[in-house]
Amino acid sequence: FDHCGIIIAVLTMASKSSLQPSPVAAAFRSLQWDPLSSLRLTPQETALLRMAESNPIEYTLGDARDATMYVRVLLKLLAEASVNVSGHVARITEECNENRALDALDADPLGVVTHYAIAKLSTIIATLSSTWAAENGVSIGNVFYAGSEGVLIEQWKALLRVISKGKGDAYAQRSAALCLAQILVAACPSQRGASDTNAKDGADVPP
Repeated sequence: FDHCGIIIAVLTMASKSSLQPSPVAAAFRSLQWDPLSSLRLTPQETALLRMAESNPIEYTLGDARDATMYVRVLLKLLAEASVNVSGHVARITEECNENRALDALDADPLGVVTHYAIAKLSTIIATLSSTWAAENGVSIGNVFYAGSEGVLIEQWKALLRVISKGKGDAYAQRSAALCLAQILVAACPSQRGASDTNAKDGADVPP
């Protein structure tokens, strides 16, 4: 990847400042998928989201193929929900208590879904960068990159769409940018070497 140095520099700078959680995080557990028909979720995708909520993240990510399915669903959520990232939720800059977060969910459910998807992706990436992931043979490389050629899954463009909206949701844009940088840097030669060393034998890594 030609711009590995730039991406690594961005990640280094980002690591020096703590990324604030979503201001509407208190509403995440109240999300109901069935009424949100605009997300176009299949019954299988809805079931996967519910299963992931009821289990530790390590359980969901324990198998690279299952983890990739979960990531694809979250990126689909992001693509469908983030058509407008300048709604009610985008204007909230301070952490909400549960009542205010639920008011935001009522006023702008897709805004909350956007934050939810990005927050979950951030957690997944952090987990896939941990010692646990290395010990269990899963990584950003074999979850976000598909096949023996290690091609970045097409759904990544949902993150780029959030970033490129310009004016809008500061949390969503900042967090999406950090997620995308971490995903892309996994394909850099230096990072690939680390994945080769840490992953279990037979685990795929990006080329």
